[in-house]
Amino acid sequence: MKQFLVIISLLFTVVMSAQNNCAFTNDTLFIPKEGKVVNGKYLQASLKNRSNIQFFIVEGARYYMKLTVTENLYFDRVDMLEIKSGGKSFYAKETKQYQLDKHTGFYVVELFKNYMGTLKDDGITSIVFNKAETKFSKQDRASIKQMSSCFYDAISNKK
Repeated sequence: MKQFLVIISLLFTVVMSAQNNCAFTNDTLFIPKEGKVVNGKYLQASLKNRSNIQFFIVEGARYYMKLTVTENLYFDRVDMLEIKSGGKSFYAKETKQYQLDKHTGFYVVELFKNYMGTLKDDGITSIVFNKAETKFSKQDRASIKQMSSCFYDAISNKK
């Protein structure tokens, strides 16, 4: 009986830790293109290569992705950012990669509700910036899909 309880306890712990928490965090977001700070809330997924993605809902029912990257660094360069989701892509023209520190850059891109629906179904398979492609692992895509699903459900319930 004791072994049975230990096994059940371990299974419960694994299942609970594997579930995604869809709780938003309140914060501000600096939108560089507009040169302003806005209030909002976000969900975040951390990726295997120390990168992370945050999806923000900000004032005025606008949606942004802040993508922090540790690969293919082109600080202060302006180019097209292509976000690939399976066979579909979202193109953010004149996107700038900002420098966070000497090993990390970030993008801030406004996304549209319909593309959030694509992300919940397909995740992000890769991004292309300055002709360099950064691919996401299967595990990262699953995390992004799960977070996107929470995000999409939250913005779809707002009418």
